[in-house]
Amino acid sequence: MQSLKRRCSNSTRLFTNLSIFKALPSSKNQRPLVLFAFLFLGVTHLQAQRVDDLIYDRDDPIRPLVIGAKAGASWNQFSQPGSLMAGNAGAFVRVRLLPFLQIQGDLLYDISGGGRGDLDRDLALFTDRFGSTLYDGPISHLRYLNREVYIHSVKVPLTVRLGIPELIESPIQPRFVVGGSYSYILMATEMRDQYFRFDDGSRIILSDRSENVSSDYFDYNIAIHGGFEMDFNLTNDEVFTIGFIYSQGITDLNNIQFGQPENIERLRTRSFSINFSYSIF
Repeated sequence: MQSLKRRCSNSTRLFTNLSIFKALPSSKNQRPLVLFAFLFLGVTHLQAQRVDDLIYDRDDPIRPLVIGAKAGASWNQFSQPGSLMAGNAGAFVRVRLLPFLQIQGDLLYDISGGGRGDLDRDLALFTDRFGSTLYDGPISHLRYLNREVYIHSVKVPLTVRLGIPELIESPIQPRFVVGGSYSYILMATEMRDQYFRFDDGSRIILSDRSENVSSDYFDYNIAIHGGFEMDFNLTNDEVFTIGFIYSQGITDLNNIQFGQPENIERLRTRSFSINFSYSIF
């Protein structure tokens, strides 16, 4: 009903514009151009109002189009022991296909990753093609401990949201979600402790050392996800959503083809996230 009233109001404005046109003094050559301008403005306004009706039609218990912001926290690991906590933030667009079926696309800045195994570096093993040792210094042994890799990426998930038809008018609506995602990796950073042993027998540990290791990882990741979400239809006609999502990577991210066993293992992401989203339009 509200949509019908708005359209009638818009039509009235359009005819008012045409009546104003009659009062304009113009030559015969100018009148068609002015008429076209008024018609263009009226049609443009009506089209804009139709988009507004699509988003803001409050007579419908489920809005056909929802645009909003989202953020969340995640627990991440590779396909091996060792986890870390990270998160994501961005925006989403949600489109209703059926009263109980929606599709959602996100654009997120995402941080994922996981722990890596300790890595021993025997510097005497680094030789050139003639067998000569490349390193000639006081350090006899180097070991990387407590390795954690943080992968920064732009992530684009696509999700199907399936609700319960009997609850489409309920203020709280549970939904099962399933989908896939593509991530373009911007940077990979490794945090670690470095243990040094010297020729004279002395030892030292340097904690929380950081290194850009982007070249060790592929620049994209494809994953699938599934989980459960709850939509809360608020009294201000907006929608607040909380979601619990598990994601499994398909791409082997390890870009190192040869070397020590600790460096050439397969790496696929795994994560469990709790996400919060709020509609804006």
